[in-house]
Amino acid sequence: MTHYLELAKDVVNKIAAQGVEAEAIIVDERSTEIRVDQGQIEQLAQNGSKGMGIRVIDGGRVGYAYTSDFSDRAVEETARAALELAQIATPDDFRGLPDPQPISEEDLEIFDPKLDSVPTDAKIDLALNAEKAAFAADPRVFNAQSNYGDAIIHVSIANSRGVAASYSRTAAYGYIFCTARDDAGDQAQGLGMDVSNFYNELSADRIGQEAAQKAVLTLGATTVKTQTGSVVLDPFIMAQLLATLSMAMTGEAMQRGRSFLVDKLGQEIGTDKVTLLDNARLKRGLNSAPFDGEGVPTSATRLVDEGMFQNVIYDTYTAKRAGTKSTGNAQRDSHRTLPRLGGSNFYIQPGNESPEDIIAGVEHGIYVTRIMQTGGINPVTGDCSMAASGVWIENGKLTHPVNGVTLATTLPDLLRNVTAVGSDLRFVPFFGAIGSPTVRVDNMTIGGTV
Repeated sequence: MTHYLELAKDVVNKIAAQGVEAEAIIVDERSTEIRVDQGQIEQLAQNGSKGMGIRVIDGGRVGYAYTSDFSDRAVEETARAALELAQIATPDDFRGLPDPQPISEEDLEIFDPKLDSVPTDAKIDLALNAEKAAFAADPRVFNAQSNYGDAIIHVSIANSRGVAASYSRTAAYGYIFCTARDDAGDQAQGLGMDVSNFYNELSADRIGQEAAQKAVLTLGATTVKTQTGSVVLDPFIMAQLLATLSMAMTGEAMQRGRSFLVDKLGQEIGTDKVTLLDNARLKRGLNSAPFDGEGVPTSATRLVDEGMFQNVIYDTYTAKRAGTKSTGNAQRDSHRTLPRLGGSNFYIQPGNESPEDIIAGVEHGIYVTRIMQTGGINPVTGDCSMAASGVWIENGKLTHPVNGVTLATTLPDLLRNVTAVGSDLRFVPFFGAIGSPTVRVDNMTIGGTV
C-alpha cells in the first residue's frame, strides 16, 4: 500500500505545478459474495478492483476524473480530463481542499489480517450452516435464503496542500431472510444478521436462530383497535428510523433548509434518554476510519446530549460555508465518486435496561419487529408513519402477534417520548453504519380497527 501512497503524492505534485489544487485517492478492494438457497449455492462472486480518482480545484471550479489503469499514460490522461472539466465547471468560493492535520495512530481495530486467508469453502459453510440453523430452530420455517459477504479495502489519499495518509479496513457479514408458516397457512418473515470487521466474530447459529425466531414470532397475527400506547422498537427497527434522522443532522441539510431541525441547535429536542453520536473513532465500528474521504482526521461528534441538540456533522465544503471546522464526515463510495457529506457510525447511546425489562414496564402497547413503507419517514418535515407488525404487550407480558397496524407520530414527538433505551446496542450497515438498542416510545398512535 506504500507504493499507492507514493503514487498519489507524485500525481498531485505534478498537477499542482500547473497552479491548481489537486487530490488523488486510490482505493484497492477485494470482495466476496455468496448466496445459498435450500442448501444449494446460487451465487459465488469474488471481485477485485482498484482505481484512482483525481480531483482538481481551480478558483472554486471542480473537475473530477478516475481510472483503473495506473500506467503513466492513463494517469496523465485522467489528470488532463480533471483539469479540463474544472475549466468549464461553475465556480464556488467554498470549494477547496483541506489542510493537513495530525492523524491519530490509535488502533481502531478495523482490520482483520486473517480474513484474506479464510478459505472460500469456510465462507460457503458459514452461509450453509446459518441456513441449517434457521431450519433447525423451528419446524415452521420452510424457506430461507442465506447470504455471506466480505470486503478488504485499502485506501490512500494525498493532496497538494500536504495531506498524505493511508489505512486498511475489513468487513464480514452474514444475513438470512426466512419464512415460516403455521397450520392455518399464515406466513411471516424474519431477518437474522451478523456483521463485524472480524470474520471470526460471525456466528452461523446466531444468524439462523434470530431469523427463525423473528419469523415465527408474528405467525397468526391479528390487528388491534386504534389507540394511543407505548411502542417498543427492536434495534433493527429503531435503526431504520435513526437512518432517516441522521439525514436531518448534517450541515448540508441545515444550510439548504432541508431538515425539521433547522434553527433548533442549542434547544432541547428529546428526553434525557436521547444521546445521539456520530463516532468514526469507535473501536471495531463498521464505518470507523482514521481519516475521512478528504484526508481529514475523523472524530466522535456528540450531536444530541441527553436531549439537547448540540452539533451537526460537516465535511470541508459545508464547514467552510458555516465558518467552522470539518468533523471529518466526507464519505467516499469508491474512487469513482467525489466525496459527499455523510454519517460514519451514527447511534443512540445505550442505556442499562435489558429488552425484557423494557417490555416488562409497558402497560399496553406493541413490540415492533418489522416495519414497512419507510418512505413515510421524512427528514425534512419530520412526518413519521409506517405499517408495522410485532407482538402485543399487556401488563408487561408479550401476549399475541399483531399485524396490519399503522404507527403514526412525528420525529420531534418520537424524540420527546423516548422513555427507555436498552443495553443491547446493535449496528446495521445503513447509510454508513446505524446503531441502536431496543427503545421504548410512549404516546404513539397505534392505528388498527375502529
